[in-house]
Parts: sequence; C-alpha cells; structure tokens
Amino acid sequence: MNILKRLPAWGSLALLTYMPFHIFLAQSVSLLTGGLSAWKVGKDVLLIFLTIVSVALVYARAKQTKLFNVLFGLTFAYGLVHLIVWALNPDIFRETALLGTLYNWRVAGFGLLGYGVSLLYPDVVTRRRVIRLVLLVSTIVSLIALVQYFLPKDILTHFGYSLERGVRPAFFIDDKPDLPRVMATMRDPNSLAAYLLLPILLLAAHLRRAKQKLLPVGLLVLHGLAMFLTFSRAAVGGLVVAAAAYYVLTWGPRLDFAKHKKRIALAVVAVLLLGGFGYVFRDQYVVQNIILHSDESTQAEQDSNDLHVSLAVDGIKKVLAFPFGHGPGTAGIVSIRNQDGIMLTENYYIQIGYEVGIWGLALFLGLCVLIVLSLNRRNDEERVLIAIFVGYSAMAMLMHLWTNEAVAAQWWLAAGLAAGWNQKHSLTHKTGRLKDNKAKAKARV
Repeated sequence: MNILKRLPAWGSLALLTYMPFHIFLAQSVSLLTGGLSAWKVGKDVLLIFLTIVSVALVYARAKQTKLFNVLFGLTFAYGLVHLIVWALNPDIFRETALLGTLYNWRVAGFGLLGYGVSLLYPDVVTRRRVIRLVLLVSTIVSLIALVQYFLPKDILTHFGYSLERGVRPAFFIDDKPDLPRVMATMRDPNSLAAYLLLPILLLAAHLRRAKQKLLPVGLLVLHGLAMFLTFSRAAVGGLVVAAAAYYVLTWGPRLDFAKHKKRIALAVVAVLLLGGFGYVFRDQYVVQNIILHSDESTQAEQDSNDLHVSLAVDGIKKVLAFPFGHGPGTAGIVSIRNQDGIMLTENYYIQIGYEVGIWGLALFLGLCVLIVLSLNRRNDEERVLIAIFVGYSAMAMLMHLWTNEAVAAQWWLAAGLAAGWNQKHSLTHKTGRLKDNKAKAKARV
C-alpha cells in the first residue's frame, strides 16, 4: 500500500527520464521481444494509470484546490470530447482514432499528473530534483546527438528504425545526403530541437546568477551544438521568441533601457549582421539549404516554406467546412497510418481543430491558459517555463509540436508540478497568516 501511495511521485520522475528515449527503446527492444504497438502505447497506459491514482489520492486526502478541480474538469472534458467526436464519426479507422485520442489527451494528462504529485509529495518531487533531472537527461540526449553526427547515417536501421516500422532512420536537409540532421533518440530533428529549448533557457537563466560559470557554460555549448545540428528553423525561431519573453518577464515594467542599452545594441547589431550575411551569401549552397531548406536543385514540387503555407490554408478551410471535427486521429502524425488518407497540417492548433472541432480546440486552449496563469512570475524557473511556452506556441504554428511525447512530458509535467508547488506555498502562507491573526485577536481580548 505504501508503494502504491508513492507510485505517482516516482512514476512522474520515471516518465521525465524515459520519454526522451522512448522511440529508441521501443524500436530497438521490440526487435527482440516483438509487440512494437504495445511498446508504443505502454507509456500512455502508464500515464493514464498514474493520473487516475494521483487524482484519487488527492481527493481521498482532501488535498484538492479550486485550481486542481478546474484542471481536472477541463482534462476530463477534453478526453470526453474526443470520445464524442469519435462516436459522431464511427467510420474512421479505429486504431488511429485510439492513438489520436491518447496522443492529444496526454498533454493535459501530464499537467494534471504533475499538479497532483506536487500537492501530494512536495518533499519527494522537489523543484531542485526536477530541474537537475531535466538537465541530466537532456545532457545525455545532447551527447548522443553530437556522436550521431559523426556516425554512419544508416546506423539507426540496426536498431529497428525504418519507414515500415513507423520511424525514419535518417534525416537530411531537402533530402541531400551531404546535409545530415541529427535527432538523437527522438522521432525527428525538429522534435529534438524543441525538446532542447527548455534546458537551454534553464541553463542560460542559471548562468546569469551563477558564481561558478564553467559548468553551465559547457553544458550550454553542448546543448546549443546539438540543437544547431538539427538545423531546425522552427526551433531557432521558438528560442528567439522564448528568450525575448523571458527578458520581458524578468525585467518587464521596470525595464531600464538606459541600463540595458549595451545588450540591446548588441542584439540589434547581431540581427543586422546575420541579416547582412544572409543577403550577401544568399546564393550560396549552404546558406540556401540551411536557412531556406531548398535551392535550385530542389526536386519537390513545393519547397518546405510554401508547403507549410499551403497545408495550413488547406487545414483551415477544412476546419471551417466541418467545425464539429472529423474525428481523433484523422490529422497530424497519427494520420500517416490512417487507411482513409493522410492529413498533415504542419500546425498543431489546426490539427486539433480538424480532429475534434472548435469545441475541442477551445478546451485545449483553456488548458494552456489555465496552466500558464498558475505559474509564479516571480520565480526564475517558472518564468523560464512561461517563456518556453510562448516559444512553443509559435513553434506549434509550424509543426505538430505537442504530439512528441518527450516535449509534452517535459514541459507539461514540469508546469503541472510548478503550479502545485505554488498552490501549496500559497495555502501555507494563507494558513500562517490566519493563525497569526487569530493569535493577535486572542491577545487583544
């Protein structure tokens, strides 16, 4: 019984550790054991089980708060909407409908699990322990990415990676063999780059106040190199947006432009230099492919930039034409396995709107707003979480961001934990004030 009571705490830490390696382990271990599908959904079954246990313990111990009740209600409603839309579209492919429901719901599930765990076990899942775990795991992933760049590009085929088994073994810019992209243990380079955003900004924030700077600088360079070798433009844009958001959240209304004029000037000069460099060398092979991801030798009918736009426009038209949803699993990465055809939107919001309609999208956005507003802007690590979410929100306009289990687990679990820590601190503070007031009242009497 004691093990069961502690299971959500250690399970949440296990998920944070396991998720970045899930694709690699599922593909490679299933070569020996079989049951690839079971390996793929096993993590989601574990998440559902841990979330149910966590919620049950929160209510059994009367630990719930108003915010927890609202988060639980939205999470339950979001899952229910998927089932309702599925019921309204009974002809959709059952396997992809189930996967679509699991993949979409687990975003909220991670947040709810994190919130419940932080209310139940603040002494086990501490802020310091979680941050150290996130940075330890991301450092291992970054090292693997650097090593991968120098290994044979077909190395992952020996570990079960193949298109037939659902994961490409190698990625290249515009399919050019001389321009490889690393993905480490993730599904694709963009997912790896998105995953590294939170550790990079955490390290940068720590560096600002650290006395010993050698270790954080070294780790920051390592993570930066790994992210660079993904050649993910969406991630670079997301990092710039997140860094700007963090800067505003940290200095905000008290931002003294005179005090920070050197930093602002350096940022402006850097942007101008990069822009000038890009313009002068715009016809060079490397610049065209790394920045534009296409050149005059591109064989595709559309380059990646035009493809993003056309897919998004097509997705919006289909959402407006059928605003109640086509069914879970009918769009996004999961739809690749759909017998009725693929529907890639390259935009997570449009994907959710296409699958579960305007009401499902509204619930998802409500979950996002609720969890972000519950974070404490006076805490540096939580400012990082908010800033990263702003960057992720921009990235989700260009990719199926939250479908990746590592990205979803890292941010939503950490955000849920932080929201619970704040609530716990707030309740303790209020209780302390009530006791002080009662004591003062008795003294006056």
